[in-house]
Amino acid sequence: MYLKYVFIVFLVISITCCTDKSNPRNIGELLSGNFKIEVGGEPVFVYQARVSKYPVNQNWPGYQRPLEQTEIASFASFDYEAGKTVRITTDKKIESCDIRPKEFGIIPEVKGNTIEFEVANPCQFVVEINGHHEALHLFVNPKEYTQVDKEDSRIHYYGPGVHEAGVINVKSDETVYIDEGAVVYGVIRSENSSNIKIIGKGILDASRIARGTAPNMISLHKVRNAYIGGIILRDAHEWGVVPSCCNQVIFDNIKLIGFWRYNSDGIDIVNSSNIVIKNSFIRAFDDNIAIKGLQWAYEEQRIIEGIRVDNCVLWNDWGKIFEFGAETVVDTIRDVVISNCYVPRFTMVAMDMQNGDRGHIENVIFDNISIEEPIRERAMLGETPMDTKDWGRAISLGVYGTQWSSDVIRGSIDNVQFRNIRCVGSSSSIELKGYDEKHRVSNVHIEGYLVNGTKITGDDFVQKNEFVTNVVWE
Repeated sequence: MYLKYVFIVFLVISITCCTDKSNPRNIGELLSGNFKIEVGGEPVFVYQARVSKYPVNQNWPGYQRPLEQTEIASFASFDYEAGKTVRITTDKKIESCDIRPKEFGIIPEVKGNTIEFEVANPCQFVVEINGHHEALHLFVNPKEYTQVDKEDSRIHYYGPGVHEAGVINVKSDETVYIDEGAVVYGVIRSENSSNIKIIGKGILDASRIARGTAPNMISLHKVRNAYIGGIILRDAHEWGVVPSCCNQVIFDNIKLIGFWRYNSDGIDIVNSSNIVIKNSFIRAFDDNIAIKGLQWAYEEQRIIEGIRVDNCVLWNDWGKIFEFGAETVVDTIRDVVISNCYVPRFTMVAMDMQNGDRGHIENVIFDNISIEEPIRERAMLGETPMDTKDWGRAISLGVYGTQWSSDVIRGSIDNVQFRNIRCVGSSSSIELKGYDEKHRVSNVHIEGYLVNGTKITGDDFVQKNEFVTNVVWE
């Protein structure tokens, strides 16, 4: 009789554990109220994430953004399998359906309140039903699985379920593995280390962390040879991912979603070199990818070089998609290549350089960039409505002081190439501003610049001042 009861208890525990692994609702995750998804006939859990509803911002007022400026969006993550049909059912009446980036060529078939389509390869994209509000974000991953030894002391393993981790400190030769089905509430920090990994298909969530009480979601300082891949980051409390004074760091197939709080940038590269961001999705409230030189890091690393961004999908709810600056306390920012990227939605500027300090920005290439419609709805700075007629600008290069400048010294911008840039929208203009005779914007090469399908080949489309030299069109 005793053995019988022991067996029953063991069976109940086993069933409970299995249920926790297979159903995120059992770990406190709320199922999206707007969408149901099946892939190849199998259900996929649809998560929720809070995002910015309107482009409303202000300097940090000492309290967080009001929730009425936000809304709940949805996201789902699943592995790619050729030939599998994705079926989305919504409780909304479908009046329009757009899958962005549109250049992916994913054409939905609408049947009543159901949408069906197939995906040709691993990628990330957004399904908009009746406009961009409450969108569905889909992350289609390569079908791969990394085996880890859960008993290895060098591995921080987080299995399916909820984990109140706080600050996870990572030392040299250690790995953080966030498994599929895991939600880890906390942040990850590594300092003065090498050969680290942060991998998995689970979620790192900072929603329970207040601004100023913990490091960035992923904070790397003086780290060499790091790989961050596969994971989802949700709800940053300030800047999301920050490699500072680092070298040789790769971000591959990471997904950033639910960034709505003040100053919630995506990835800020601070006084670091040889950084790769590829195959990733970022929806950020503030700047998506920024390259910065900060005064406190200047003595540690005075040159930023070897930055590569490739095959990324980037949605911005306020600010800039690609930002050089505004803080540029470095001697040089050089050898930067941004290629094969897609911007389904943005606000102010897609490709921006605010050179506000001493840095010389040179030898930068933007190649094969697709830019879709800007968001201008109800834009406000504090309590003041904003004039958004120039929002949706594709390119802005400037040397000038800003409120974030630390230097009285000014830098320059030289040898910037734009190749195969495709813009859709009502603005998509170009702005170039040098500072003075010695601190110019020079040698800007623009080749294959299309606005609404029309090739632009002249300076009539450019706003520039007298400190800009040698703008070449092809």
